[in-house]
Amino acid sequence: MRSLLAVAGVAAAMSACTIERDQPDLVGQDIRLTIIHTSDIHSRLFPYKFTPNTFERDYGLNKINTPFGGIARIATLVKRIRASSNRSIWLDSGDVFEGAPVFNEFKGEAEVRALSLGGMDGQVLGNHEFDLGSTNLFKQLDSWSQFPHLAANYAWLDPANPQERSLRDEVQPYQIYDVQGLRIGVIGLGNEDTLTSIFEGGNSLGFRPMEVQQIVSQYVTLLRPQCDLVIVLSHLGLDEDEDLTPDQVLDPNAALPLEGLDVIFGGHLHIVTNPPKILPHNTDEFSTVLVHSGAFAKFVGRLDLVVHVGENNADPEKRSRITAFTYTPEPVDSTIPDDPDMANLMWPYSVKINQDIDLAGTFAYVDPLPGPDTKILRNDPSNGDSQLGNLVARAMQQQEGVEAEFSLTNSLGIRADFERGGLTNEQMYNVFPFENTIVVMYLSGREVRDTLDFVSRKSAGRGCRAQSQVAGITFDMVCRDDPNGPDPCNSIDPDIGDRACTVDSDCQLITGGGLISNDRCSQTTHRCSASACAKNIAIGENCRNGNSDGPVDFNKCAPLVDSGLYRVAVNDYIANGGSGFTVLKQNSSKQDSKISLRDALTVYLSKQQKCTTQLDEQDENGHTVVENYGEIPCLDEKVEAHDGRIRPVFQ
Repeated sequence: MRSLLAVAGVAAAMSACTIERDQPDLVGQDIRLTIIHTSDIHSRLFPYKFTPNTFERDYGLNKINTPFGGIARIATLVKRIRASSNRSIWLDSGDVFEGAPVFNEFKGEAEVRALSLGGMDGQVLGNHEFDLGSTNLFKQLDSWSQFPHLAANYAWLDPANPQERSLRDEVQPYQIYDVQGLRIGVIGLGNEDTLTSIFEGGNSLGFRPMEVQQIVSQYVTLLRPQCDLVIVLSHLGLDEDEDLTPDQVLDPNAALPLEGLDVIFGGHLHIVTNPPKILPHNTDEFSTVLVHSGAFAKFVGRLDLVVHVGENNADPEKRSRITAFTYTPEPVDSTIPDDPDMANLMWPYSVKINQDIDLAGTFAYVDPLPGPDTKILRNDPSNGDSQLGNLVARAMQQQEGVEAEFSLTNSLGIRADFERGGLTNEQMYNVFPFENTIVVMYLSGREVRDTLDFVSRKSAGRGCRAQSQVAGITFDMVCRDDPNGPDPCNSIDPDIGDRACTVDSDCQLITGGGLISNDRCSQTTHRCSASACAKNIAIGENCRNGNSDGPVDFNKCAPLVDSGLYRVAVNDYIANGGSGFTVLKQNSSKQDSKISLRDALTVYLSKQQKCTTQLDEQDENGHTVVENYGEIPCLDEKVEAHDGRIRPVFQ
């Protein structure tokens, strides 16, 4: 009973709700609807091992039930949920591509086929769907997809050849579903900020993003009179999802349509909102329910709604409404059996991958102290440099043929921790699912400073969590300065641009009703100065003399010289302007080594100190690491440990 009524645009909207069979009269009834939600699967089509964090354990992901994930288990859960509910749909918030070797090998074919077989009802496009370009995405959808793909906020550009079908023919702004007489309108909102980075990184996407709130208002206005529920399926991120609530909109006329929005299903930031967030309305006693269901196939979200069906959805007083809901993130673990049909589909892909890549090959052992649950982290609790980030940056810096004075890579390019135990080739693909390569650049000291200022501003907007990882350089990442102190930040925020100012309010940057910049007006230059910047920048090693929270010792490390020239190793993504690194994009000295970060790190780790029988821990069978794997490197908590090369500062 999950039939779709396809719609192509505004002109087809009325016919999209045309009923082609006898429908139950639901007016006045309380109807139960179950919405199955997934997001950011990131190619985790096969089970994998990792240690759940505290939040994941609280949500039911028990470490004894490893391995986790896998599309065959998700298919089983989806069938179970559907069997327990008379009315259900399955929606996905995007980024099913990229994150495991199956994507590197098959470029998205396996993911699209799996979701189609599993009965996916609709998916918004995530930014990683475009990682191999629009042409590849169109090919996979056109060849294999059996469900709608949504993105209302993308304005498609004229194709080079109007006679040929392209991605614009596969993607629609919204979909209306008839679930046994309950009419559900779903609006897709694709990612915007990261897509800009992908475009800067070299992909020609064939569209431009449009202003989100205007688009949502337009389609809610269109769909609300026709549908019992209006849902946004989003890959914007949590903050942007929250900005869709009416009380965040300054213009009351613009806020009014958003009162008709019932549920937002979000993704992109890999979080679980349990319980869901409630976004209040201004003029209505009801609210919008906001749900995020995590990432990497760890959970399947289940939202059970009670919908009171109104007599007139065009009338705000008489429209259908959600009167109650419950939400559960269902763990995807080894207690869930594989769906046999899905397992049969995935089997040839698994065989081919293991023929081409020795995924189980173990080349190092992760053995940090203290405690059995410790691992080598990509995000340090200090929010500064992390051990895994330091390892990656050091491998880039010291790679043969690169030999840079220092290196810099974006933190989000490192996608997983090093779990305790044998380090396999498969885990290396988990850490580096992208085929990024090392690029050598020659940067002036001024360009280095501007780049680190950008890193500081970007990190300040992410809770002062470092958005880059480095080796060979140390700096204070000032996330909030003291404007009345002796050394306030004075760099010009390029997001504000060349705007002249006389008071601080002139420097506020407003988008979609939300203040996103706290810049202030310099009364000397009458330009908008950023409140976050990099200070005490030094080139060298152990610049804090072993005290990760201590001052930089400029007798030991050389201060950055603006007029100096430095040989720097970065990854090709940020070298081309990805994630907003415009200073690197504008530099013309790029030399791509064609050496992947994954290969460089593998080589670097292979040179570390070998395991010894005296230091080995024994497995459950009493065997040591050397007995199990031979003389491979052992990685403890000391190798490239957090040392304050990036120190977060609040003045």
